[in-house]
Amino acid sequence: MIRLVFILFLGVFSTLVLLGNKNGRATQAQRGNTGAPGDETQNGQPKTCQACHNQGPIQATLAITVLDSTNNTVTKYIPGKNYKARVTINATGPGLTGYGFQMIALRDSDNTDLDGFSDVNPNNYKIASLPNGRTYAEHNNISSTNTFDVTWTAPPSGTGSVTFYASGNGVNGTGGTGGDGAGVNSLKLTEFSSAANDLPTAFSNWTASPNPATDQLQLSGTELGVGAHHFRAFDASGKVVWESAQMIQNESFITNIPVSDWNSGIYFVQIEQGGKRSYVKVLKL
Repeated sequence: MIRLVFILFLGVFSTLVLLGNKNGRATQAQRGNTGAPGDETQNGQPKTCQACHNQGPIQATLAITVLDSTNNTVTKYIPGKNYKARVTINATGPGLTGYGFQMIALRDSDNTDLDGFSDVNPNNYKIASLPNGRTYAEHNNISSTNTFDVTWTAPPSGTGSVTFYASGNGVNGTGGTGGDGAGVNSLKLTEFSSAANDLPTAFSNWTASPNPATDQLQLSGTELGVGAHHFRAFDASGKVVWESAQMIQNESFITNIPVSDWNSGIYFVQIEQGGKRSYVKVLKL
């Protein structure tokens, strides 16, 4: 009799635990399902929300963007800086009542979890850690809004490129997976090495004048390699403010960059050719 009571108690307790952990795959099932390398697999491939929540009339897609403190989208991160990793789930279909997601950020060189997410209340997400050491951001119960803004701190200098992996769904709120829709996506950020203070103000074969500049900046290069060159200008947050592709036919080259619309501050002009990069540091007044 005592054994029967214990078994019944254990069953009720387990049910309550499962119900309490319904809000998040990592929390409830101790699984990562973002599509990232090292996540739970199915038939040898990373398993995502689409494996279950993709059987009904709700159609869903997912987008990842990373924003700086002024809500500008960035393609490069500055080591140690705080960003907003935004997951947006666009879903349509009958019975749509809410949204859920899961996301992780890995270092590309070895797929190491960077553990850069933090839970800054109030919000509609939480941080969940697995026994294998991986940390995920995921929904905190069904969200009525389709956007999740997760605070992310960029890793230390020298980490290299980072990829965000996310999977999300639009659900009908029935408690099961039938009738839902899901989407999956990833986003790569490269390290903005020119944000470090160890870059010279100019390289020997590239100069910028006038520097400081107010309206227009003239970029001049000498002893150059002939071929396609890609020019980009970044502000201190890593946001691209100007870019251009040019075919250089001679060993010297001059191009003008309009800067009148730039805010005052430090900028870095990147010149890329044949996989090699040079930088020129400029000041906009």
